[in-house]
Amino acid sequence: MTAANSASTEAVQAALAVEHASIYVLGALGGRTSATSSPALARALTDAYDDHVNAREALAAHVVAAGIEPVAPSAVYDLPARIGSDARIGEAALRLEKDTTATYLSLVPKAAGSDRTLLIQLLCRAAARQLDLGARPVAFPGT
Repeated sequence: MTAANSASTEAVQAALAVEHASIYVLGALGGRTSATSSPALARALTDAYDDHVNAREALAAHVVAAGIEPVAPSAVYDLPARIGSDARIGEAALRLEKDTTATYLSLVPKAAGSDRTLLIQLLCRAAARQLDLGARPVAFPGT
């Protein structure tokens, strides 16, 4: 394995680790949101959760297809503090998506070939999820 391939694989594995954490955090946020009193937020969180699950599965399949063991989820993740209100839950979810976008933005240059293509696709999805959570469009999401 060359250094470029190693860096590319490490970037995909790092993205997979981010997806594991995102799924955990969004599950916790969604569990504190009422679909009755906050249907738009509940829907956005469910959609984001499903999107992250799909990203995780795509990344894991990509790694397995390369003959590499996918990075496992951590046993523990930190949750955002003070998320008692719907507004704070929405803010925490948006911060998660901004952080995810920034992480993908930092990983894309380290990847090559199909690894880079996959990370760019997931970067675009992460940027779009910000809009679903109420962010205003920006020219360069994640920067």
